Amino acid sequence: MATVASQGSAFLYGLIFVLRRRIAPFSVPKLPSWKEVKLILNLGIPSGMQMAVISAGSAAIMSVVTFFGGSVVAGFGAAQRLDSLLLLPARSLGIAVTSMAGQNIGVHNWSRVKKIAKYGVLYNLSIMVTIGLLVVLFAEYGVRLFIREEEAVQFGTRYLQIVALCFPFLGINFILNGIVRAAGAMYQVLVLNIISFWVLRYPLTFFFSRLFGDIGIAIGMGTSFFISSIVAFLYFRYGKWRKINLFKN
Repeated sequence: MATVASQGSAFLYGLIFVLRRRIAPFSVPKLPSWKEVKLILNLGIPSGMQMAVISAGSAAIMSVVTFFGGSVVAGFGAAQRLDSLLLLPARSLGIAVTSMAGQNIGVHNWSRVKKIAKYGVLYNLSIMVTIGLLVVLFAEYGVRLFIREEEAVQFGTRYLQIVALCFPFLGINFILNGIVRAAGAMYQVLVLNIISFWVLRYPLTFFFSRLFGDIGIAIGMGTSFFISSIVAFLYFRYGKWRKINLFKN
């Protein structure tokens, strides 16, 4: 109830603020044409499927984690909470380059799209390498903010120290897939997500956890980040996403 009330209040405030300040154009709503509906569905359906793939993949990885018992589950949960914060810079860069690339793809300014990709990757590497090194040094303090059980803390710390070194590769995914998404290649990005979670992340996590024990979860995750960044680069470099035309006459 608190969540719904807070989000509803924020929505009403934002709506009133935008309308009063005339920040966004407003017109009387009308039924869209079939052409517009088709375009929206063509972009929206694969986007929704991507979220389903990610959620199902995360659930599958949890099945690997739970195999090792409560301490590993608790440590993994704490590490995931920190992950969501630590990866915010990379996610934000991915969103930024998606908007910037979309504008330039619309006017066919491909040289600038190339620059956006280049500097996006460089910014990602500089920021995420720094964050990764800080996590290696101070991971234990972050994990202890969420849990106290020593065995869980030790697992969460080791997990973060390994995975954090691979954050820059995951950031490359966010950047390159964001640019591909800006071109309207939603089904292609869906396939890249399927490869990332179901061909790489889950199988590698399962395999390495059976080979090295609970720490193999981190090794599998980190390895999947590295390989999926290579896959993302190969599609970005050689894929046909540049030829997509969303607004055919």
